[in-house]
Amino acid sequence: MKCMGVDLGKRRIGLALGESESLMAWPLRTVEAGGDPFFALDEVSEIAIEEGVGLVAVGLPLNMDGSFGPSARAALRWKEAFEKMVPCRVETADERLTTLSAHRELESMGMRANRHMRVVDQLSAVMILQSAMERERGRKSAGSGQ
Repeated sequence: MKCMGVDLGKRRIGLALGESESLMAWPLRTVEAGGDPFFALDEVSEIAIEEGVGLVAVGLPLNMDGSFGPSARAALRWKEAFEKMVPCRVETADERLTTLSAHRELESMGMRANRHMRVVDQLSAVMILQSAMERERGRKSAGSGQ
């Protein structure tokens, strides 16, 4: 199944695509959010529809203790609005530390920090999507008795 990962931000929204069968995910693009992720809701939903995805994983920025803060509540509101616009399943995926991990990955690849902002949101979306696809595979394995 084709899947899409979404890393919400006030300025930028990172998108990634993947295939659940192979657990492979790759960066797609960054959408400008103009200070409010709801500003880009139509554009992101159009991309999901054009790409024909069956699952969208929206990053859920929980606090480090697992509680819901303002950002997590905003992400849930965005997800609820988004799922009314697309004909696929939409779920959340814990995104704690994905941006930090993405910055570290880019540094390990030799990319200078001043260039990270161009791709860090996409790489975070890849991590969100991979987590969701692994969780989905675990559900299917548990359901089949394997």
